[in-house]
Amino acid sequence: MKASEATRRPGDVTELRAMVASRTVRLPRQLEQVARKALARPEVVAFGSARSVAIACSVSPTTVTRLATVLGFESFRDFKTFFQQHLRSLPLS
Repeated sequence: MKASEATRRPGDVTELRAMVASRTVRLPRQLEQVARKALARPEVVAFGSARSVAIACSVSPTTVTRLATVLGFESFRDFKTFFQQHLRSLPLS
């Protein structure tokens, strides 16, 4: 599936990780870069802004927002909430 086609929003981070790893959704280099950073360090998205995520990934804030919509989220806020919920579901160490 190309990034320009509609993608169903993943149900959880495991599903998102599988989508990116299996190339279910083909992402341009910069979008994949942001997706991989988000999966490796979910707190960057959960507690950041589109601008702070963009800085961490060396891309523009528009690229971060575009990734969210390409992955099936309504907005960056929806993407951020997704990662906040993921972090809440993790067991405390």
